[in-house]
Amino acid sequence: MRRRLLQSLVPMVVALAIIAVIPLANFIATTTSRTLFLSRSNDADWFATMAESPLQTGDITNLRELAVRYQELYDTRVFVVDVDSKVIATSESGVDVTEPDIATALHSTLAGRLPAEPPALWPWRTGEMVVSRPVVNNGSVLGAAVLRVPTDKGREQVQRYLLLLLGGLLISIGAIIIGIVRPITRWVLRPLQDLDNATHQITRGALDTRVSTDGRAPELRRLGDSFNSMALSLHQARQREREFVADASHQLRTPLTSARIHIEGLSRLSPTARFALSDIDRLGRIVQRLSRLAGSDRPSGEDGASEEPLDLAQAVKERLVGWKAVYAADDLELIIGEMVPGGVAPELEVDDILDVLLDNASKYGAPPVEVSVTRDGTEVVMSVRDHGLGLGSRDLKKVGERFWRSAHHREMPGTGLGLAIVRSEAARVGGRVVARPPIGGGLVIEVRVPLIDDYDV
Repeated sequence: MRRRLLQSLVPMVVALAIIAVIPLANFIATTTSRTLFLSRSNDADWFATMAESPLQTGDITNLRELAVRYQELYDTRVFVVDVDSKVIATSESGVDVTEPDIATALHSTLAGRLPAEPPALWPWRTGEMVVSRPVVNNGSVLGAAVLRVPTDKGREQVQRYLLLLLGGLLISIGAIIIGIVRPITRWVLRPLQDLDNATHQITRGALDTRVSTDGRAPELRRLGDSFNSMALSLHQARQREREFVADASHQLRTPLTSARIHIEGLSRLSPTARFALSDIDRLGRIVQRLSRLAGSDRPSGEDGASEEPLDLAQAVKERLVGWKAVYAADDLELIIGEMVPGGVAPELEVDDILDVLLDNASKYGAPPVEVSVTRDGTEVVMSVRDHGLGLGSRDLKKVGERFWRSAHHREMPGTGLGLAIVRSEAARVGGRVVARPPIGGGLVIEVRVPLIDDYDV
């Protein structure tokens, strides 16, 4: 925004500065030309006075000597003509009175009129300045004295002045931009910068951030009021969310405790009941996390110290006990492959991730389904492989996108959120999800999470 505003204001400042400088440049060129013209006009008047007698008597020897001496002193050619434009005396031979500038000047002078001032001396122009004065006796024009004045020095002088003017123009433009345009730009954009800073604060979770609307333009005042209303709505929504989570987690504790007591009595009878008991424990942990999220239930002794790393292989093996019973009940084969111990972040929800992957493999893949935990460099890899149809190369790139489902499975029940949740859980601990086709067909989903180096296996 600031760049765009500067891009709009700077050309305007430059254009106004140029418009203001053009008359001054024209004044410099015109004044220099007029000064040179007037100084040489006095010399032309003197020659006209000196030529009056020679034109009457015909004795032009002294007049010619004066012209030669004048050219030697001032490097300016001089010649005198009679009333018929015939050259009578000259400081240098080869005068052509038919040249346009000379002819125009003689036409006015011999008619008894003073010629107009020459044009301004701009550096890019060339040629000499023609200055002529009539030779008059008793009101009659006898001829004219003409000076052909070199203009090189005059143009060089104008050029120096214009360069100084250009330098002053650049300095003035820079001073205006630094001293006026930039402060004005900052002043105009300050409300927007305040809004931008407040927005960043909101994104960082400081929902109580507000912007001041005092002294603002009406449009910016309305924008600030709208922003404050939005921030207030977000703050209130967050408060309602926390209150809901706190209430919900509180209400869930009692029925979960009761259900666990009843299922504990059945867990000795069947593996399925033990699997259900582990689900109850997992729900209890979820409720505990919800309470912490709401800020209403912080376990005693929790001071922010890091917990012990989680052995991913051990956690997977414990979860597979229940899943083997589920697969067996559906006549599906579940193979427990290599299980290499490896420490990972304790907050990784292994049960949630494994439940999604095994549920997807049973619904969309084909048996046997193989689960393994291995190490690959600095990562611990949990793999779930099925022997179904697999996915094409385009579909493999979309695995983990929210609400995405393969074209082969759209008629089957599901939401398309399972693998998105898995990817989110892995990313929460710095991990990632990789889908690839294995040798022999089917699909492998790998959950790769960072290995904790100091974990003692």
